[in-house]
Amino acid sequence: MMPVFSNFAGFWALLGIPAVVAVHFLQQRSRTVRTSTLFLLEALAPESQGGRRFERLRFSRAFWLQIAAVLLATWVLAQPRWLRDESARVVVAVLDDSMSMRVCHDEAVREVEKLFSRNEGRAARTEWVVMTSNARQPALYRGGDRRAAVAAAAAWRPSSGTHECGTALRLGRALAGEPGACWFFTDRRGRAPADQPVVGVGRVARNVGFAGSRCDRNGWRALVRNYSDAAVSREWWMESGGKKSATRRVEIEAGGLVELSAKFPEGVDSCVLVLEGDEFPADDRLPMVRPAPKRLSASMEMNGENARAFFQKLAEGVPGVEFVPRGSGALRFADLLDGSVAPKGAAIFVARAPVGAEADAKRVVQTAPVVPERHALTDGLNWQGLVGMGAAGLRRPEGAEVLLWQGGEALAWVANRQLFLNFDWEAGNAGRLPSMVLLIRRFIEETQADQDREYAANFDAGAPVRLGVAGGTGGAGGAGGGGNAAGALTMESAEGTRELTDAEAAVLRAPRDAGFFTVRRGGSGGSGGRVLVRGAAQFADSRQGDFSECESFVSGAPDAETEREVLIRNSHGDPLANVWLLAMGAALVWSWWPGAGGRNPKFQFPNPK
Repeated sequence: MMPVFSNFAGFWALLGIPAVVAVHFLQQRSRTVRTSTLFLLEALAPESQGGRRFERLRFSRAFWLQIAAVLLATWVLAQPRWLRDESARVVVAVLDDSMSMRVCHDEAVREVEKLFSRNEGRAARTEWVVMTSNARQPALYRGGDRRAAVAAAAAWRPSSGTHECGTALRLGRALAGEPGACWFFTDRRGRAPADQPVVGVGRVARNVGFAGSRCDRNGWRALVRNYSDAAVSREWWMESGGKKSATRRVEIEAGGLVELSAKFPEGVDSCVLVLEGDEFPADDRLPMVRPAPKRLSASMEMNGENARAFFQKLAEGVPGVEFVPRGSGALRFADLLDGSVAPKGAAIFVARAPVGAEADAKRVVQTAPVVPERHALTDGLNWQGLVGMGAAGLRRPEGAEVLLWQGGEALAWVANRQLFLNFDWEAGNAGRLPSMVLLIRRFIEETQADQDREYAANFDAGAPVRLGVAGGTGGAGGAGGGGNAAGALTMESAEGTRELTDAEAAVLRAPRDAGFFTVRRGGSGGSGGRVLVRGAAQFADSRQGDFSECESFVSGAPDAETEREVLIRNSHGDPLANVWLLAMGAALVWSWWPGAGGRNPKFQFPNPK
């Protein structure tokens, strides 16, 4: 096994080689002294006659011994070490999966390759891990092939919006452990903890892109933002039905925002707005579909006049809700007396107060505060203004989720996709309280989303896509027409057609890249079957399009002493180091021993003239 040198400064000792060579090129300048020839017959005379300072190199015994001494000194000073067979190390590269990293993708891959090259050879076995900052995604590579790890990083395509990176970084540091290394590659500061080693690969780029849109049945509105510090002019156009509209130009000042609006072309349910391209193409295309909500049939079965008027007006304000004859709706509005059995299916029930003199005598306005539970239906709502007669006495089924409490009794709850309002609607101000209006509208929209029917909508890229409950409930007007809808779910998008597993369908998300997609139930190969969702994924994270804070930097890098400690921990030193030192000393002593020059003396007679 080849040794690893832990002290590269020791190689400076190699400068002793040219010094030795220079010494052996030199000789002492000779001096001419006239004397008797007979007296010098047995004396030694210098070889040089002209007194030159340099002569040809003489490969004597002293020369080679001194060269050997320099090499031995260099070997000992460089501190060679051999890796232990049992040593292992994990090197982790966490890549920021933000969409903005597409601009500096190549720079990030080059830095990953440099990092892996520097960390190669620090242990007998090194495991390379390449992962993204999106904790929901699996690792891009994990194994012992460094080139394969770099290739996985090169094939990586950032696809997330603004997200929290701490979870992935904690996982990366746990995988690396104390002897390993975990580096984070991003394009701007502040996305990682202070003690996390970070390599910044970003650069400032001028960008103009779409920053959001709003669509209805008739038309659309889109915002275009200039993220640069200078005014820009960009061309834009619309593509629909395979045709391209006339090109228009928009002028936007530095950091400005401009709104574009128009109607959908006649007979066209989808279109794409296109901006003239720049360095960040992700926000240069804005696909849109004409929204079409799910149909939700509702039936009114309430007896109270005020309650009937309120709930019917509120439900009609939700797009896609239509009223059907009594008892046939997928969502029923009904009132209940204490002891009544609630019918099955989605419904909103209001307690009907008993009538009679005895009941009227018990009707007292409750002054206790209304306390909400944490729930999606009550999130962010204020209930301090609710005035009424308190709980009416409806039975709360086992497993119900209480929404509101008053005086220790449940005032509202949900159970089995049914909302129970346990108070007399006619004897309070619930119909005039904004929080109650929002709670009921949220429940209606939740029930509508659960229907197994087709709808069309625009989604942010990567946003959740709600699918209906297969089979639905209700009678002839119920969701899905009754019965379970057979067939597998498939999604068609620009990435191709793929069948969805049950786990994917439960947490289905729109594609990460802007474009159209369709979700079907049944059919084969993405054709036929019943369409559930016609959607458009839109890039709308304006924070990803702002490159003003991007930069290249390195922070948190371990110092040389730390790296040396890692190498020492995974290796052992040269056991013959003292032997080499003794050999170096012996070589020097031998080179200085008389007669080590290697040349016999020669006689030189003086010129008789």
